[in-house]
This record gives sequence, C-alpha cells and structure tokens, in this order.
Amino acid sequence: MFALRHPRADDEEKKDVFAPVADLMVGVVFIFIVMVMALSLVMMDDAVPRQTYDQVVKELAETRAERDALKQRAEQLVDFVTYLKTQGVVPLLDRLAEADATRAKILQMLKDRLAAAGIPVEADFHSGVLRLPTGNLFESGQADPTPFGREVIRVLGVTLADTVPCFLTRQDRQAGCPPLSPGSVLNAVYVEGHTDSAAFHGGANGLRDNWDLSASRAIAAYRIVAESDSRISNLKNAEGKSLLGVSGYADTRPVAEGLTEKQRLEKNVMESDRRIEIRLIMAVNREEVEKTLRELNHRLDGLDAGAH
Repeated sequence: MFALRHPRADDEEKKDVFAPVADLMVGVVFIFIVMVMALSLVMMDDAVPRQTYDQVVKELAETRAERDALKQRAEQLVDFVTYLKTQGVVPLLDRLAEADATRAKILQMLKDRLAAAGIPVEADFHSGVLRLPTGNLFESGQADPTPFGREVIRVLGVTLADTVPCFLTRQDRQAGCPPLSPGSVLNAVYVEGHTDSAAFHGGANGLRDNWDLSASRAIAAYRIVAESDSRISNLKNAEGKSLLGVSGYADTRPVAEGLTEKQRLEKNVMESDRRIEIRLIMAVNREEVEKTLRELNHRLDGLDAGAH
C-alpha cells in the first residue's frame, strides 16, 4: 500500500547546515543581553547627581563670561594703544620733539652767523638759550652797555632779523627757508638781563636793586636790537603779537652755579654774570594740547570703568 519514503539526502544536508547557525544566533543574543545589563549597571554606578551637574554647568557659564570679558578688555586696550600711537600722546610728543629740534637748529644758525661776524657765543640747546660773550658787556652797576657791548648787541639784532622770519607763520618767508610745520614755529624771543652778586643799592635813573638793574639791561639791549634793523618791529608770532620781549633775573642765575661770593671773586666770574641772553620759545597749540588731554582722560576713565 504505502511504500516507506526515505528522506532525501539533500534534506538531511540542509538540517545539518542550519542547526549550527541557529545555535550561534542564540549565543549572540545571549551575549548582547549580558552586555546591555552590564552597561546599565555601569551607568547606574557613574550617574552624576543633579546638584553636581548644575554646579558644573554654572561654572562653565562663568568661565565663558570671564573669557568674553577678558576678550573685550583686550580689545579696549588694543584700541587705547592705537589711539596713543596714531592720535593721542605720541603725535603730540613728536610735535614737541620737533619743536625742540627746530629751536636747536635756530640757535645753531644764530651761533654760526655771529661767529662769522667775529662774535663767539655759547648755545644751551637744552634750555634754548644763546649767551652773548660774557665780560665787557656792562660795567658793574651800569644799565647801559659798553661800546663793545652795544656793537655785539647791534650785530645780534641784524642776525635775528635775517634768521627768525623763516620760523614765523605771519611773516613773508624768504626764499631758501626750510619747510615750516606746526611744530617748528617761534612764539617768542626774550632778551634777558642778568647781574653779578655784588650788592647794588641804587643809582642813576631810580634803580633800586639788582632786579631793577637786570631789567634795565634787558630793556637797553632790546632797544639796541630794535634799532639795528627795521625788520625787527615787524616780527610777529602766530597770534599777531610782538615776537620780542624782555625779562630780568638779577643775580639769581649765575653762570657758575654752587660757588660762594668769595670763590666767585677769586675765579673772576663776577664779570661773566653781567650778561645778556636770548631765549627762544617755540609755539605750542594750547587748544590741541587741551583737546588731547581731555580725550586721554576720557579714554582712561573708560578703561578704569571696564576694570571693575
């Protein structure tokens, strides 16, 4: 009736193939479950409390804010330094340095021209002073120069008239004058009178002491300078005011400092103190200086406020 059916060889082979694969899959799933459980346990052990987490986040935010504040501060400092270099103090100092250099140049020009006329003079480039030959300019106690002194001062006047117009903005500048910049303009030329330390108790023309005597010597020298050349009276500064002025210092600025009167007599320097000096004052733009200082103070206040 029925014949027994024998399994085919290929069916048996298929069973043999898939059986190991099924066992392998079961093993993999089991391992995966174990790993997930282990990972869960580790995560539970390493869990961060909420309070600690919030503190860390807060500290990170504060660090970021401090970093941003430092960056802003650095930018402010860079801006301030740039201002100093390009608009503020550095350009102002450059103009002052230029004024000093120009004053030294004028002194050297005056010295060279007077030397060419046979009159040796001393130049103090730091103070901006030209010292006429000491000795024989004035007799002791006398306000009027000696004949030698009058000639020296007259030549000085002509030399000033030839030299200083190149450094005045309101003057018709001569051919050959160097370029004129804001930092190289003369503002005043003072004729300064000095006396020796010998006591002076008055004399002719109502002079009472060495102060009167030194001022009178400066005035006498100024008048000789003014009479030496017609151009002198036309010398004006940038404000349209007279360039030349006078001042007297009595015996308060001796040529040789630190000597007693006895030492001064022994070294024969008393006569050297009876002298005339010419002091050059360069023009300074007061409004520009004040504007620069105001802006500097404003920026410093801003930096100070940013530091708190």
